[in-house]
Amino acid sequence: MRGGKLATLRPVAAVGAAMLLMIAGAAAQMPDLTGVEIITHPVAGNVYMLEATKDVAGNIGVSVGPDGILIIDDQFAPLSDQISAALAELSSGELRFILNTHYHEDHADGNEILSQDGAVIIAHTNTRKRLLHRPRGHWPVITFDHEASVHFNGEEIRATWYPNGHTDSDLVFFFTESNVLHLGDLWNSGTSGFPVVDIEAGGSAMGILENIEKLIPTVPEDAKIIPGHGPLSDLAELRSYRDMLEETIELVRSKWESGMTLEQIQQEGLQPKYDSWGYGYMDANGWIEGIFRSLEQL
Repeated sequence: MRGGKLATLRPVAAVGAAMLLMIAGAAAQMPDLTGVEIITHPVAGNVYMLEATKDVAGNIGVSVGPDGILIIDDQFAPLSDQISAALAELSSGELRFILNTHYHEDHADGNEILSQDGAVIIAHTNTRKRLLHRPRGHWPVITFDHEASVHFNGEEIRATWYPNGHTDSDLVFFFTESNVLHLGDLWNSGTSGFPVVDIEAGGSAMGILENIEKLIPTVPEDAKIIPGHGPLSDLAELRSYRDMLEETIELVRSKWESGMTLEQIQQEGLQPKYDSWGYGYMDANGWIEGIFRSLEQL
C-alpha cells in the first residue's frame, strides 16, 4: 500500500455556484448572494426546512411551537434578515436556540447576528474551537463531546456526534416526536453533489462512509431527513448514498494502491452510473480528490 503525506494539500475542484471549500482546510469564499431567496418547506410535525435558492448555503431545520423557535444552522450572515423574515412567517415566538451541525460558514456564519436577541448557540466542542478566531458572537456557549438533548416544543431534539467525516465536529440532530433528522454536511441529497471532505478539520472520505453506516440502523423507516444541501429526503435515498460511498471509495482506493496519480484517476472518472451526479455543489473530480487525499492520511 502507498503511504506518506503530502506536505501541502491542494484544494478540491469548484463546487458550483455555492462556495469554495478547501480539502486542505476550512477556507471559504463568500458566494454571490444576489437574488438568493429563502424558501420554507414543511417537513413533519412542528419542523420545517429553510432552503436558500441556488444552493448557496446549508439547509436550516426549524422547530416552532409554544416554547418559541429553534433552528439548526443559520447560513451566511448577509441572509440573516431573510431568515428572520421566514421565521416570523412561521411563528411570532422568539428565536431561543441555534444549533450548529458544524462550523463551516455556509452553516454557521449567521450565529452572531441571529443570536443578538439572546438565542443560545449550542454545538460540538470542536465547533467552538474552530470558531474562536471569529468575533465572540459567533461562539457556541453550550458545547458537548458526544451526545446531548434539547427538550423543546414538546419533543426531545437529540444530538449525536459523528466524528471525522465531513469535519471533526459533525452533529446529527433527531426530532424524536416529529420523526425528522438533520444530517448537516454528512450528506448532500439527490445527485447534485458528492460529499465535501475537510481534511484539515479532521474529515475523511472513509469516515463519512463509516458514519453513514453507523447512522442508517438508527433511522426510522418513515423518517424525513434534512440534508446539508439538496432537497428533503428519506432513508431509502440515504441507503443509495451509502452504496455510492462504498463503490466510489473502493474504486479510487484500488487505483490509488496500484500507483495511479490523482490526475489519472480523475481522467478515468467514476463508475458510469454516476455520470449524472455532481452537477451542483460538489463534482466528481472534487469527490475523487477528497477520497485520494483521505487515503494519503492513512
